[in-house]
Amino acid sequence: MGDHEIRYFVIPMIVVFILGIAAISDPVFPVVGFMVVALVAILTGTVCGWLMIGIKLFRKFFQNWKEHRTVKKVITVPKR
Repeated sequence: MGDHEIRYFVIPMIVVFILGIAAISDPVFPVVGFMVVALVAILTGTVCGWLMIGIKLFRKFFQNWKEHRTVKKVITVPKR
């Protein structure tokens, strides 16, 4: 996994974390609310990241499979 693929994990995690922090309205247990938001953000980032990597791998596999299935035309030159 390259450095550019880390964004599939980090960007959804940051977005969910910021939206979750903004939505916390429970003043009784703020630490528990923060931990729940952090856990949900981590899970969301992990699922989204692996889903995108899986889609990219599937697409690459499918393209390779299509290339191997196509009939390659060979140009033959008749000998004189």
